Amino acid sequence: MLTATRSGVIGGVSFVILGEGGPVTVFAHGLGGSIAETRPLATRVAGSRVLLDFRGHGDSDLQPEGWDYDSLADDLLSVADAVGATQAVGLSLGAGALLRALTRDAARFTKLAFVLPAAIDDTRRDGATERLHRLGAAINAGDARAVADVLLEELPPAVRERRGVDTLVLRRAQQVITKPAPAPRIEDRPLADRGLLGRIAVPCLVITQRGDALHPADLGRSLARDLDADLLELPDGGVFWTAGRETQDALAQHLMED
Repeated sequence: MLTATRSGVIGGVSFVILGEGGPVTVFAHGLGGSIAETRPLATRVAGSRVLLDFRGHGDSDLQPEGWDYDSLADDLLSVADAVGATQAVGLSLGAGALLRALTRDAARFTKLAFVLPAAIDDTRRDGATERLHRLGAAINAGDARAVADVLLEELPPAVRERRGVDTLVLRRAQQVITKPAPAPRIEDRPLADRGLLGRIAVPCLVITQRGDALHPADLGRSLARDLDADLLELPDGGVFWTAGRETQDALAQHLMED
């Protein structure tokens, strides 16, 4: 397991740094996630890996007014600027936060990776929204079992049946219920104008997986096309469960220092 070499807090945002030297890469997690969620993605990446908890998540300050993409971008950029990050990885909601950050400076980072993007220039009005409502209700009720059941729905059936998976997911659920469920302050989307994507001229990687209703593979393919990015499309549950090593190797290769 990677061990943090140092940690810090800036503007109420908690972060840890793994490793040392360059390049410096910042990792942003998904909704309801934390540093623990992005740690596997950072495993094989060279240099210093900086993992943050958005406000309202993990060890960061509470955010009772709720989040929007501007506040997420603020958190991401405050940490990135403080540690001198030159590369960035966004997972799910973190990918949206990274897109919003790039509206302020499309050349802020020299390399980018978007893992399981969940939205680009539109809000989600499908079953993903209903799932998030159920998850939030379970978190606020302090019901770890109910939270775990919602999280398990995201996994392919074959993965759910593996020995130890329920225990691992329940352990994550027990961590999640220690804080109120992170809720959006307004109906928001990462980009108001998809034209921004054509202004991002640095090397990009998009990683998506099939059979994922929360992170549609079509959306990942579309983002990769508009960014002229490399695309890694994995099987069901690939990023964390069925092709974790392939994910780690792809990120490590993409984020190598030139």
